[in-house]
Amino acid sequence: MKKYRRIIVCLLILPVFLLFNLYRNRKPTIETFNLDSTTKEEITDELVIALFIEDITKEITGFYSEYYSGEIAVYNYEVTIVDIGKKDPGFISVTFGVTPQVGAHNPLGYDELVYCVDSSGNKELAGYEHLKTYEVPEKFQKYIIKPF
Repeated sequence: MKKYRRIIVCLLILPVFLLFNLYRNRKPTIETFNLDSTTKEEITDELVIALFIEDITKEITGFYSEYYSGEIAVYNYEVTIVDIGKKDPGFISVTFGVTPQVGAHNPLGYDELVYCVDSSGNKELAGYEHLKTYEVPEKFQKYIIKPF
């Protein structure tokens, strides 16, 4: 009887082990750029946004966490480059306009983030301004912590 229990336990552990290894070795999904972008400026803007998207998402999530407890999405196509230029000698300043979303593409607000970049690629948030608040759809209002 004990022999059969051991066999059953081994047979149960084996699939769990195999599933764990399959999940762990799964390759991440690779996002693609906009296929309609054709000009050098459009492609450059997409590249710059892609290089900053993680930082932008972190800052947006941090700001809105004080006001909204639900999931917030920042999509590359909802981020624009408002301004880019050399403001201080030796540094490039990039201003992004961001419209974070809740649910299926419901805008939560509009914010502008300013980053300062040095020649080594180090970037630092130099400014954050919340410029507009959109009305949250009724089904997401339960996540509002306090008004903006």
